[in-house]
Amino acid sequence: IMESTYGNRFHRETKDPADQLRFAFRDAIKRGGNVVIPAFAVGRTQETLYDISKFLEDGSVPGLEKMPVYIDSPLGIKATNIFEKCYLNYYDKEALALRDEGIDFFSFSTLNVAQSPDESKAINFLEKPAIIISSSGMCDAGRIKHHLKHNLWKENATIIFVGYQAVGTLGRSILDGAKSVKIFGERILVKAKIQRIEGFSGHADKAGLLKWIEEFDVKPK
Repeated sequence: IMESTYGNRFHRETKDPADQLRFAFRDAIKRGGNVVIPAFAVGRTQETLYDISKFLEDGSVPGLEKMPVYIDSPLGIKATNIFEKCYLNYYDKEALALRDEGIDFFSFSTLNVAQSPDESKAINFLEKPAIIISSSGMCDAGRIKHHLKHNLWKENATIIFVGYQAVGTLGRSILDGAKSVKIFGERILVKAKIQRIEGFSGHADKAGLLKWIEEFDVKPK
């Protein structure tokens, strides 16, 4: 049994997702509103934090150092703690080298966690713009729906999608250009800027899956 999310297609050649995210942040900061990132709790949340920490270190996104970053996902927080504890066995060479230089991907000065429901609600009443990373990744459940309800209608807000949005999900409707969406029974206008970052997918395409199978010493029948 093998997963085959992209088994019938080839990934398009895209620009480095980190570069795409960098430009999206630069644009969002100029706009002056919140940045909302729907992200899967395991993997995508940590990858996004990894890139943010690098942007802070190299100064490639002016103004980013002034924006608080919130992880608003209990599972995302727990998963991030596991990534942090088990880094020695799982980080690649680049990540290990950066860590040795003192870059802490999950404990930088502007990072905050919203564990309780009250802490989550408080994010929507901040006086200055923030980056909000919340799940679920396709916007169909979880705390992300509250953040979309509070930000989709704001013209200076930015919604950045960093993961696949399946047909029929709230995230896909927004990405496909819906003028309004229904959240918690309320019709919300979509006036925020919608950005899509391609290339973050952890799923192999047709070529990658076939290559993986070919590496078996004992081939499946």
